Amino acid sequence: MSATITIDPLEIQQISQPDRVNSSRLRVLARKAEALAVTIEKEYSEFSLPERELLEALIYSSMGGKSSRLSSLRVRLSLAWILLRGEIDALMEYLNALQRLKKTVLGAIERSHPDYDLKMTEVLSEALSQSDNNPTMTPEEFREWLINISD
Repeated sequence: MSATITIDPLEIQQISQPDRVNSSRLRVLARKAEALAVTIEKEYSEFSLPERELLEALIYSSMGGKSSRLSSLRVRLSLAWILLRGEIDALMEYLNALQRLKKTVLGAIERSHPDYDLKMTEVLSEALSQSDNNPTMTPEEFREWLINISD
């Protein structure tokens, strides 16, 4: 990976499919997921094809199926123990970081599609042309509208 961080394939798999779960491990995985998301945002175009495929596999495997994240009985029991001990912050930090990573990778995949720029230009042009035909509110109408919805 030409990026500023290096994570081997086993570490990549651990982000979405941890084999052991405790609050400190979840925090470590959350930091790795966040760092990877930042790197993808900045340098996705520099990733090699195998690196991109690895990231895609990570995301798609975490989205469902028997091998989805947190699916083993042992992991579920560990999560229950974390919740019982009141350490939900680590779990939420991990789940939020994983969600950000998913959105980042899916967005990068979408933007790397050859038709992406053309389609986005078409959609934006259509939206802008339609907005020209819509009447605008005056400041007074907007204020009145705000008053009406707050009643």
